[in-house]
Amino acid sequence: MNKSSQEIATVNTEANIGKRKKKLGTTKRITYLATLVAASLILKIAGGIFKTPTFTLSLAYIPWILSAIAMGPLGGAVVAGLTDFLGAIIQGFAPNPILSLACVGFGFIMGLVFKIPRLDARIKLLIGTLIVIPVCTLFLNALGMTVYYAAEKTVASFFGYVVLRLPQTLVVAVNAAATAFLFPLMRKLQLMD
Repeated sequence: MNKSSQEIATVNTEANIGKRKKKLGTTKRITYLATLVAASLILKIAGGIFKTPTFTLSLAYIPWILSAIAMGPLGGAVVAGLTDFLGAIIQGFAPNPILSLACVGFGFIMGLVFKIPRLDARIKLLIGTLIVIPVCTLFLNALGMTVYYAAEKTVASFFGYVVLRLPQTLVVAVNAAATAFLFPLMRKLQLMD
């Protein structure tokens, strides 16, 4: 096989792998979404053991990131949003729309970042984490808590909630780092480039 044939074969093989990832059928997509929502719910509820009003020691972010990688911004947003909504219902709370927006934003932003071409997946994960921490974990969550607890007399200010949310940023970073260990499996399953 001459050099030009090898180049064509390599390009063709890479194109086919990309097509397989993009041709995630509806049934398969729904199955992945349901599985990742279920996994995230289990991890969220298990993390409730180590929970304060502003901090939860949980691995629930891992399925959010995985869904964003495998199914893009919409898949990430759906898994994160459904996890928040169903988790609130299961735990007996009314969903807080601002906190739900933070969750949906987390999955959507991660999915957008993973659409960036020609960047290593670990760099994409780092960029996504560096965006979702200030936007979703700190700002939107602090805003949601400020609004949710506004009727209480002992409510912290918005900036007080930002400070109280700081430990959660470490949890997000640990979840992101743990997700990186799943990249070889995701590649083997052809769920990421």
